[in-house]
This record gives sequence, structure tokens and C-alpha cells, in this order.
Amino acid sequence: MAYVKVDDIDLFYEENGNGLPLIFLHPPGMGHVVFHEQRKLAEHFRIIVFDMRGHGRSGLGSKEFSIALLANDLNLLMEALSIKEAVLIGYSSGGSVAQEFAIQHQEKVAGLLLCGGFSEVSDPFLQAEFRAGKALVHKMKVLSWILAKGHSRSEAEFKMLRSYIVSTNPYLLENFYEKGRRYVCTNKLSALHIPFMHVTGERAFYFHHYQKKYQKYVPHCELVRVSNAYHELPTKSWRELNQIIYQFATSIELNRR
Repeated sequence: MAYVKVDDIDLFYEENGNGLPLIFLHPPGMGHVVFHEQRKLAEHFRIIVFDMRGHGRSGLGSKEFSIALLANDLNLLMEALSIKEAVLIGYSSGGSVAQEFAIQHQEKVAGLLLCGGFSEVSDPFLQAEFRAGKALVHKMKVLSWILAKGHSRSEAEFKMLRSYIVSTNPYLLENFYEKGRRYVCTNKLSALHIPFMHVTGERAFYFHHYQKKYQKYVPHCELVRVSNAYHELPTKSWRELNQIIYQFATSIELNRR
């Protein structure tokens, strides 16, 4: 566990393992703890998880919030850790930050894996989720219960996730939901010429719509659907997701030899 000075804030991160760097980007409110099962991948790779500004143990700062600001924080974190190139794994709206970074700094991205990601919010179900999240940011006890319950498999995991979610800055969270809902990068995807994968649950039906978009705009994108799974892959289907990440990152390593 450590901090690094990034722009106007102290950014909290955890780093384990060696080899190809894998950096995980969380969705609004969740913090780095949502990836606690992905730490097991440190047996094979250099795993880095962190709290985006306003989340968990990271500072809020005074700059106007944007997805581009979060992507810039990531760039500064990589520079501070002397990481020239990494595989980015963006979960849900964390994928928006990953995509923005890849668009701005493609030379620093060894591969991009989106776990339930999207290049725009263009279906009514996801629109409703974003609006509901924004409406509940000042009722953190309720929002934290919903997010933690949806991701947990045990009472201990529920308490761990919830205790972290409630520490999120409400103002930041409100902006993350609103700017995340409005973020669009679909027309920029064709410029990405890096290993690209989109993973979602077989039962997360409204994310299938986004897989079709990626298939159209990024023809080389690999599409994966985890059997009998919903959206919360990092916790509820972590074994399957970890295996997918392992295979994706290993293929990148092999192709670079």
C-alpha cells in the first residue's frame, strides 16, 4: 500500500507481483477493493490497483471533474511508477477512463480489456442505472448497500465493499455518474490498433448491444461472454474473469517475443 503525488492530489495504490503491468480501473464508488480477487494474478503479472480521485483513500483535489482528468491521473501514476506500457482492465464505467487513456496515449497501452464496458451510454437500461446512481449519491447508506449487495457473495465481502463505498466523496460521485453517462468515444475507436477485448456476462443482456458496437468500430476486438454470469464479473465470476485476463495478457507477452 502506498501513495504517489499526482497533480493536485495524493493517489492511493497497491502493487504486487512482477512482469507485464496490469492496471485495473474501477467504476464510480467502488474503489480498488472491487478487484480484490484479481490480486491473485500477481503470481504471473505486475498487478496495480488504485483509488481514483475522490474515492477511498485518494484525495479529491479542486480541479473540475472529467473522464479526461481521470485519464490524466492514470498517465501521471504510470510515470511515477516508471511504467512505459501496461495492459488496462476497465470495469464498467472504469472502462471509459481506460478508453480515454488509450485514445490519448495509445503508445502506452499494451492491450485494452473492457469488463462490461461501453463507448457510449445508448440504451435505456444503462441510462436508468446512471440516473439512479446520481440520484442516490447523497444517500450513501442506500447506494453503498445496493452496490455492495450486487457485488458480494458473503457477509464479509459485503461489509468490506460497503465500508469502502461510503468513503466516496458525494460531489465527485455525482459528477462521475453524470459525465460517465454523457461520455462518448465511439467515433474514435477505429484509431485504436492495440489488442482489444470486451468481456461481459451472458445474462447481462443490455451489454450485448455494446459488443455489437465494438464489433463494428473495432473489427479486431475479441468478444467474450461468460456463461451464466451477469455484470459483476470481478467478484461474482472472478475465476472465469481471471482466466480470461490471464490468457489475454499472456497472448500479448507471447506476441512480443
